[in-house]
Amino acid sequence: MSSILRTSILTALATVSLSWGAGAATTADEVLFVSNRDGNAQIYLMKADGSGQRPLTHTPEENTEPAWSPDGTRIAFTSYRDGNADIYVMDADGTSQKRLTSDKFSDNAPTWTPDGRIIFRSIRDRWTNFYVMDTDGTNLKQLTGTKVDKGIPMLSPDGRWIAFVVHGETGSSEIHVMPAAGGEAKNLTGPLSKNRKMAPSWSPDSKRLMYTEAKDLALNIRIIDPDGGNPGTLTDNVYTNAFPAWSPDGKRIVFVSSREGTRTEMARGDIYVMNVDGSGTTNLTRNPDEDNYPAWSADGSTIYFVSLRNGTAQIYSVPAQGGEQLRLTKNKGNDVMIRPKAPQASKLRPDTARDTVIPNQSPVH
Repeated sequence: MSSILRTSILTALATVSLSWGAGAATTADEVLFVSNRDGNAQIYLMKADGSGQRPLTHTPEENTEPAWSPDGTRIAFTSYRDGNADIYVMDADGTSQKRLTSDKFSDNAPTWTPDGRIIFRSIRDRWTNFYVMDTDGTNLKQLTGTKVDKGIPMLSPDGRWIAFVVHGETGSSEIHVMPAAGGEAKNLTGPLSKNRKMAPSWSPDSKRLMYTEAKDLALNIRIIDPDGGNPGTLTDNVYTNAFPAWSPDGKRIVFVSSREGTRTEMARGDIYVMNVDGSGTTNLTRNPDEDNYPAWSADGSTIYFVSLRNGTAQIYSVPAQGGEQLRLTKNKGNDVMIRPKAPQASKLRPDTARDTVIPNQSPVH
């Protein structure tokens, strides 16, 4: 695999996670995605079968990183329309778009808490740190203040914890977890080593974390408890195994693998599923072109993915048990960031996530 292709995969892994919808309890038939078919990246909405595609944003500047609210009625997103990356919110039909942050430094990567607040990442203090606010932009609270480079905040389905990647100065990276209310974080995969860890993904019950580890030319999927216990291996080969995402019922995992290609095709992947213990691995796409970025439908019956088989990044779907692959988007642009509508079913009281703490843990350094 060329160094350019490998760098592309590692960069994507560090910035994209595809556990959207984990923990969903209701079936929905709408999918958000980002497309540059008309120029700059805009947020689009479509039905599960690809019909009814329409843009929800229409500005000359980019709009990206859409995130469904827990009840599916609103969308948080990142927009550059005011000259800088800021957090915005809009109704699910694209109306009532409102700017929530207005700092001179970039704010991005919004995610919703079960009680309807928004966590996001910001470099307003010159380091990437996490903040939380109400959906009108008020009651802003800083959750982290450490001087390290942090990846995207991945909130657990129960709203209690945030998993994230900490990047070291030597290019290393490790998975950390912290209380969603703020406080000390724990390094789950350290100490820092040359093997980069990335793309944490929560199980629907919030009891396990998957992540991807880069070692030599291979990428493999690991699993661990959020307190650092019970580490395990789900894939162990010399190929690319990446972008793992839990099924809504927590019994299966979708991921991308190059294991059926040649050693020179390690950047070309197919969509696979396996049981949560790593058994029963099945190739769902088996296409000579790149298939990537899988995401589960809310009911677990369908897997959406991005494919380059038509020259540009387009969205496809395939039954989770295998079957006919359907092309959902057809344009000359690139369609990415698949976000199926899958509101999380939180069992917490509205104030529970704000009060959670982890005792006796070391801060992130």
